[in-house]
Amino acid sequence: MKKILFLLVMAIFPALAMASPFGLKMGMTLKEIAKECESKPEFVKNDAYIIKPKKSHPSFEYYFVFVDKNKGLYQIKAVSSVINTNDYGTELQSAFNATKDRVAKRYGEPTIRDEIDPESVFHDGKYWMYTLKDGARTLAAFWGQGEKLADNLDTVVLECSASDRFSHQGFLILYYFFKNANKIEDEQDAVL
Repeated sequence: MKKILFLLVMAIFPALAMASPFGLKMGMTLKEIAKECESKPEFVKNDAYIIKPKKSHPSFEYYFVFVDKNKGLYQIKAVSSVINTNDYGTELQSAFNATKDRVAKRYGEPTIRDEIDPESVFHDGKYWMYTLKDGARTLAAFWGQGEKLADNLDTVVLECSASDRFSHQGFLILYYFFKNANKIEDEQDAVL
């Protein structure tokens, strides 16, 4: 019986060890990240690099990693391709809900923030995309607020965003903040 249990644990453990967002783990160096990518990470600015991970998701087109020179990888940002939608944001909201449900399979049920600025005069649903673009509306899901997450993550956030140029286009942004992100932010803010 012990032998069977041991073999079962050994079979499951490698799968769990590899189950990190897009194959990336907290603290990875840029060199280690490059090994998990199809091409070399491209510097954007500050700690940000655009990457193309080998383990990508079909819902997301762009991937950014934030890498501190001393503490390594501390944040991942995945951005979907453009989602064409109507004034009500129907297609964007559907994509949000489908993605939220997929992420929830790994990290549990999120806290949802679905609200509009009470001072906005555009409360009617037909202005959903307009208010999102204007910054008066928020639709986001949060994991890890006061709960322990796997993969050395502190917080996972999924949010809807509107195109700056076209009123009927939006996209999803998925953020992974590792446990070392707050320490890096504190160190950066110490000079202020």
